[in-house]
Formats: sequence, C-alpha cells, structure tokens
Amino acid sequence: MPALSKMAPAGMTMARYGPLGLLQPKSQVLPLLRFSHAHLFRKRPAQLIVNRIKDVVHFYLVGIGLFPVFAFLTYNHIYHGTCELKDYPTEGPPPAYWQFERTPARQWWAKHFGLSDMEHHERNMAYHEKIGIIGRWRQLEQRVKHLEGQRWDYKAWHYQPVSSTWIDLGRYNALQLRDRYEAHGHYTY
Repeated sequence: MPALSKMAPAGMTMARYGPLGLLQPKSQVLPLLRFSHAHLFRKRPAQLIVNRIKDVVHFYLVGIGLFPVFAFLTYNHIYHGTCELKDYPTEGPPPAYWQFERTPARQWWAKHFGLSDMEHHERNMAYHEKIGIIGRWRQLEQRVKHLEGQRWDYKAWHYQPVSSTWIDLGRYNALQLRDRYEAHGHYTY
C-alpha cells in the first residue's frame, strides 16, 4: 500500500501528460496535484488587538457605564417623577441649595457633587480677582518695557555687599585647586 501511494502522483502525471509529463518542471506539476484554485488563507493585518480594545470599550462603556445609568434614571423618572414646586417655608430651617433642583436625581447630584450658588459666586469672584491682578502686573511690565525703550535703558545688575569671610573662603579654594595636581589623588614623582 505505501508503494502505491508514493506512485500515485507520478501515475496522475503520466495519465494526464503521457511519458513526457515526468520531465516537466515541478512548479507546473505541483498545482495540478493539489487540485487547488487559490490561496485559502491570505495574509492580512492582525485584528486581535483591535477587536480586544473594541470589546473592552463596549463592555465598560455600555455594559457597566451607560446601561445601568440609563436604567437607574428611567426607574427614577417613572417611580418618582418630577419634583413639585412648593411655597418657600417661613418656619424652620431654610431649604438647602440642592432642594431647588427639578428631579430627585438632580437633587442627589447637586447635594453630593454640585456647587451651591454662594460657592459658585465666591469661586467666580476669586477667579476674576486673580485675572485682574495678573492684568495689572502685565500693564506694569509693559510700562517698564516702554520706558526702557524710550530712555534707552536696560536691566542691570545691582551691587550686593560681600563679606570678607567669603573672600577668604574663595582665596582658600583657589589655592587648593592650584596646588592639587590630580582631582582624584596625589601621585609622587
């Protein structure tokens, strides 16, 4: 049996092309023996990483992120509905800033993450004060540059008094460097 299986390709070639078929080059014989018409597995770029990223983004964005939020908001809107407008209370403590929101979900968000009107106003005022100070500094710098150009002036160093101990220390370090032959050791000659 093994001998017949070894002889089968040669027999097919002889049956198709006659005795001269064995003298044909192998490149023409092999496709005939495979009976194939095209490559089944073409080379193409790998998509494993791209598909993995899409799967992870879809899972975390839709599965864990958007769907539960929309489900909670739908339940909240159906069960609680919108808030009712009531008269401003004259007795008891004044209402908190987050109680003026329309829905319970917005009230919860404003209570835990939102800013009160007073805090928003204070932050806004601090921001505008900072911008004003920076603007005044910029005006002063522009005025100084203008006067420097008008008077042909320039920035210069100013004098700082030096003590004698620093002069003595500098002279000591200079003598040490002058007398040292090697930076890492002293070799005798």
